[in-house]
Amino acid sequence: MRALGCIMLAMIFGLCSASVRRDIEGQYKRWESAALTNDVESILLVLAPNYTLHTYTGTVVTREAYEASLRKRRASKQPPTVYQTQIASVVVKGTVASVISDETSAKISIDPVTSKKLKMIHIHRYLDTWTKIGRSWRLQKTVTQIESTKVVPI
Repeated sequence: MRALGCIMLAMIFGLCSASVRRDIEGQYKRWESAALTNDVESILLVLAPNYTLHTYTGTVVTREAYEASLRKRRASKQPPTVYQTQIASVVVKGTVASVISDETSAKISIDPVTSKKLKMIHIHRYLDTWTKIGRSWRLQKTVTQIESTKVVPI
């Protein structure tokens, strides 16, 4: 009987974890779509009110400073960065989810020496902390774990 109870708890936890994963994947996709159009307001809806971004160098960027950088980017009319985020793992404890995510972006650049085109693939690995606020998961904290760039000749 005890073993059956443990199995049922494991199944329920697995279903809950899978549901949280789907919900958070949806939030990442909302962010990606909003980034394509420099939709600052939609990006901000994904973030918790006390959001912080911790860069690879240790700098802490507040939600207010992050919002200002998004608005500055939109005003500059720079083309948006196209990227994809994939979840590597999710650990849920109540209303907090710790997510390891990989964000990949690519852009074409010109080699200054050879003048040939190169594809620059930029990869971030983040430890993201998501908090359930009301009915949705909101990103509370992003800590950059790894930052790397691959250069591929075209």
